[in-house]
Amino acid sequence: MRKIPIYDINGEIVGEEEIEIENEKINKDVLYYYVNAYLTNQRKGTSSTKTRGDVSGGGKKPWRQKGTGRARVGSIRNPIWKGGGVVFGPKTKEYKVRLPKKIKRMALIEAIKDKIIEDRFLLIEMSNLNEIKTKNVYNFLKKIGSNKEKILFILNKGDVNKEVIIKSIRNIDTIEYDYSDKINAYEILKVDKVFLDDKNIFGVIKKTLEKENGS
Repeated sequence: MRKIPIYDINGEIVGEEEIEIENEKINKDVLYYYVNAYLTNQRKGTSSTKTRGDVSGGGKKPWRQKGTGRARVGSIRNPIWKGGGVVFGPKTKEYKVRLPKKIKRMALIEAIKDKIIEDRFLLIEMSNLNEIKTKNVYNFLKKIGSNKEKILFILNKGDVNKEVIIKSIRNIDTIEYDYSDKINAYEILKVDKVFLDDKNIFGVIKKTLEKENGS
């Protein structure tokens, strides 16, 4: 049984949630496969050369084939001429790894599970954050000892005061945020702690993890 503390914006513990995790072994193979594919998909090919079909210049034969005393040539875009195309040069490559939805879901579950096991998953009540003030959020992080850690805030698009929350946290360079329906495993793994401000979303997480463990 794992206990997850619930904090208010003042840094005080106002409650806790319990979650049953029977198998506390993380599936590192799934996480490795996912992270490797995710980073590969962020890669963009930048090397590119122009072939004779890409360089500027007409397709007209510069001079007649015979009788001029000069070498035969068919186009000024000839690769052996200055300004001509490149033969067998590098072209932009697409780096793409397609992941099954099942793997993405498994990786997300394992990433959240990892943070819960390491006591790096917290619930926070942001409902009483009524004014846009970065200092309030910074003081909260300082009080719980997380002001120098990388933090991920998971928000709900349905939050009434989501604009207040976003504008209060976006100027702190150690904080990132994303919405619950867009979050991915890599975002969770690369930070030190994860903060969730919605108990309903936590309920879904709890139900999913307990189902995965066969509870």
